[in-house]
Amino acid sequence: MSFPAYLQILQALRARLTNGDWRVGDQIPTDEELTQQFGVSRFTVRAALDVLVADGVIKRYRRRGTFVVARPQGAGTWMLTSLDDLVLSGFPTRPMVLDAVEAKCPPHVAGALGLDDEAQALRIRVLRTAEGEPYAHSIIHIPGPLAQHLPPDWQERLATEPLVSLVANANTLMVHKAIQVAQALAAPKPIAEMLDLAVGAPVLLLERTFLTRDGIPLEHAQVFCRPDRYRQIIEFRSTTTGTTTEEA
Repeated sequence: MSFPAYLQILQALRARLTNGDWRVGDQIPTDEELTQQFGVSRFTVRAALDVLVADGVIKRYRRRGTFVVARPQGAGTWMLTSLDDLVLSGFPTRPMVLDAVEAKCPPHVAGALGLDDEAQALRIRVLRTAEGEPYAHSIIHIPGPLAQHLPPDWQERLATEPLVSLVANANTLMVHKAIQVAQALAAPKPIAEMLDLAVGAPVLLLERTFLTRDGIPLEHAQVFCRPDRYRQIIEFRSTTTGTTTEEA
């Protein structure tokens, strides 16, 4: 899946803010410096910065520069308004890959990926932390035939590219749709240990399946989140441009 350049820059800038590279009161690089760093036009850089201005995170001062005026709402808080946001910025911090092995899928995962019960998939376990504390643990399955085409350096590239995009691009496919199911459950022991929780403590489970326009499943992810450290905000918009009323 190809993302607009300004969204990729926005992701990188948000990561720096979330990781504390820039703190409240710090001046961030100038438009010209960011243009050189990212190798894009000044217009593209400004498009990314304008989003941060609208979010109230940075502020521009004439002749002085651009400064951080507020921290993001939280290390695990993110605003989603589109599929691009879900794929590109679903989490504000970089993933830590714990392991990646070929494994048999649980039945419901195999069903979501359109695999038979004995099919093998690439199972990837990921942990995300903020300020040294875990807030999300993901168990991701990629169908074996698609995983075979991942580039050798895919783990290193996760620092800047979403996994589902790597899978899609490696197989000359495009992400078209995502299905997400959210539910609360009591943390089983392995998840509780991973997120530094008591066994049975409440966790938020997000199950996501990404598909192509033709319905080919690209990835299934089970994302276990600590509800006290992760918050997802989704904006819904009307598909109509206006409303009309009629009097009886």
